[in-house]
Amino acid sequence: MTSIQLRNYNPRYEQELSHLYYDAITKLAPAYYHPQQVKIWADYPRKHPNEFAELLTQGTVIMAINSKGKVIGFGQLHPKNYIALLYTLPEFNRLGVASAIYSKLEQLAYISHQTTLSVTASKLSQPLFQKLGFELIDTEIAVRDDITFERYNMVKLL
Repeated sequence: MTSIQLRNYNPRYEQELSHLYYDAITKLAPAYYHPQQVKIWADYPRKHPNEFAELLTQGTVIMAINSKGKVIGFGQLHPKNYIALLYTLPEFNRLGVASAIYSKLEQLAYISHQTTLSVTASKLSQPLFQKLGFELIDTEIAVRDDITFERYNMVKLL
């Protein structure tokens, strides 16, 4: 794995996280989703910048910063037992960055006396969460802008 430092979110990184989110989805999701789905998903921070900024201030957001000071991934625990976001730059996909961020989020959940962690995983992230010990509870169909997305509700006992 690449050398990283895990830090708490600071609002000065908002734009960098917005770009990271967009890049992760537009470059990694096309293998799992059709172009309309990718566009709607990836455009969320651009179409709703104030909402995205507000989202980043909720719960705990952990950023992975490389040795050059660049954010290469981030994840969010909100509420204290739910993984709300977990993204890495495409060039750092499958290099252990998301797992490192997840481990820190799990540690924080455990410290706050949570007994389970939940996530609504995408087709892209489901294999990672399975590897991390999450079990599939059910499959759901979400709708955004009249476009459907298949997602996976998963849980892990701590």
